[in-house]
Amino acid sequence: MFVIRRRGVNFMSGQGDLFERAAECQRLMDTATDPDRKETLKQLRDMWTALANENATMPSELLAKQIAELEKLQRGLSS
Repeated sequence: MFVIRRRGVNFMSGQGDLFERAAECQRLMDTATDPDRKETLKQLRDMWTALANENATMPSELLAKQIAELEKLQRGLSS
């Protein structure tokens, strides 16, 4: 697992952590009843999976930015 520090915030970026975030989206998708929410969670799951697959070759700063953007999207689903 890697820890990336950006603007005083630590980003956990191990491949397993990113796949776990994708799995969480899948679990939420499996229980969602709203078709739009299901589709949004599916897209978010796919983005986490893609990021997990690319993280080994991605520069740390770009990885941190991508993680922050996906976290923001995922938080937006909760509100």
